[in-house]
Amino acid sequence: MKSTTVLSARPSTGGADPAAHAPLPHLITPSTVPGESIRHILLGKPEAIQQTIHLLHILHYSETVLWSPVLTVTDPIIVTPSQAEAMSLLRKAM
Repeated sequence: MKSTTVLSARPSTGGADPAAHAPLPHLITPSTVPGESIRHILLGKPEAIQQTIHLLHILHYSETVLWSPVLTVTDPIIVTPSQAEAMSLLRKAM
């Protein structure tokens, strides 16, 4: 039987499940290509951006101090990837 792990924003009810408080396994493996990097862009309301930054910190994915300050966007943004770069977009309702 396949095991499923569910992450919840709700506080624990004090159940006896010790796995509920176990640290998450490392989901991202180090790059095998030296110097390879990925860029993350968060678009949305400032509160949702801050919440996502803090969630990524809690999940041990990134440090909050590494993110730029939240900037107000007044004009359309044009994203221009470098040659051979790709892009993927995730839309999530908060």
